[in-house]
Amino acid sequence: MKTYKYSLGSTLCGMCLLPLLTACGGTETGGTPEQKAVISAEVRPLNPIVPEGVYIADPEVRQMPDGRIYVYGSKDEPGTAWCSPRYNVLSSSDLVNWDMEQISFATQGMGKQTAYSEEILYAPDCIHHDGRYYLYYCLTDDSEGVAVADSPYGPFKNGKKIEGIQGIDPSVFIDDDGQAYLFWGQWHARGAKLNKEMNAIEGEIHDSLLTYDKHCFNEGSSVRKRNGIYYFVYGSHSQHGESNCATLDYATATSPFGPYTYRGVIIDNWGSGRNLVNNHGCITEIDGQWYIAYHRPTHASSSMRKACLEPITFNEDGTIQQVEMTTQGAGGPMSPALRMEAYRACLLSGNVYPTVRRPENDVPVEYLTGIRDGDCAYWKYYDFDQAEVNRFICKTWDKNLSAQIEIRLDNPDGELLGTCPLKPNNGETAYAIHETAIKTPKGKHALVLVFKGDRGGDPGQDLMNLEWFTFTKN
Repeated sequence: MKTYKYSLGSTLCGMCLLPLLTACGGTETGGTPEQKAVISAEVRPLNPIVPEGVYIADPEVRQMPDGRIYVYGSKDEPGTAWCSPRYNVLSSSDLVNWDMEQISFATQGMGKQTAYSEEILYAPDCIHHDGRYYLYYCLTDDSEGVAVADSPYGPFKNGKKIEGIQGIDPSVFIDDDGQAYLFWGQWHARGAKLNKEMNAIEGEIHDSLLTYDKHCFNEGSSVRKRNGIYYFVYGSHSQHGESNCATLDYATATSPFGPYTYRGVIIDNWGSGRNLVNNHGCITEIDGQWYIAYHRPTHASSSMRKACLEPITFNEDGTIQQVEMTTQGAGGPMSPALRMEAYRACLLSGNVYPTVRRPENDVPVEYLTGIRDGDCAYWKYYDFDQAEVNRFICKTWDKNLSAQIEIRLDNPDGELLGTCPLKPNNGETAYAIHETAIKTPKGKHALVLVFKGDRGGDPGQDLMNLEWFTFTKN
């Protein structure tokens, strides 16, 4: 197993360490005139939180006793219908710099810890109890199991089937009195107490805690408690028809087994990608702030997904205000000086979708591809008061046609800051850099790029692959 370390923040031309203009105040410091022309932005949280070239979905996020934040989720891999036979663990101390432990648990190959099965692993959950860490997993045959580690990083060992239950998406919860519970299910949620050893259920199984009809429950159980209220978060079909559980909804109760009252939607990932059919996540408290963890799709595929985080707010009555998907995630509005990877777009319209290239002996890179005339992409939100900018720069990868990128605010018909022309690149170089002057924007806005082919373009023809963009000042 190997540990990878990476940071979500990116900066103009990779110069995040130059003490030039700060993103917060725009204060000029020492340096040559050439250096003073460079605008810098701080390293900061961004969505998705998963590193490029890796796809972790169904996130259960826990702040463990060591103070670090851990993400346990299924690992999507090309070539499988959903997920894979292995898990990775993400962890961070600041939601910016993340480490990844490969193969923390597996049902096949290296790290295999299930003598009884080689089935694909679906969504997991993990919790700390009496000095040990218990990983609850489910398999494609609808069986569930538990493995144990002495560290939140894993590796998790000795996978054992939990007898007497069938279903997907386990959620483990420990109440204030120390009693542990397990929840699971598809179409109707079930729950039961766990024994003291945390490896078997005891007592009766409580069926239909939430149902498909009454609560719009599809799958993806996740339970937390706040101020005496139990919150059951799940993937729901409440907004987009019975075949699509794009929303994370929630229900509340005053006891672990309910009865649960439907409360509404926390987040909807509709519009984040093509062929979207599900969502899965949790609410979690980190250093006093609550977040919703969820995933959104990539690769124009319903089964390749990446985890994201958004802060949430509770009303006085304990209900949760619905939030939208953003690129800024946990970090607040972004400086325009930040060099933005294009795949971090939080809304996409048209044929455009994120993908990845994996060059031999080099790092994987994600970017937007399949871009056609009239497509658009959103990045939310920029605070243009953090840095004064008047120029837009972007990189296209591989071939691109003669085209234009309209730089707009808030929506595809919003204020036009400028139009960046793209000269055709027929493969004579691996990529091209394009730039244009823009009007200097102010305030907080969504950034929307609208892609146009010259003379309208062929509706079925791809115009470009967009890798990154940034703003600067001449």
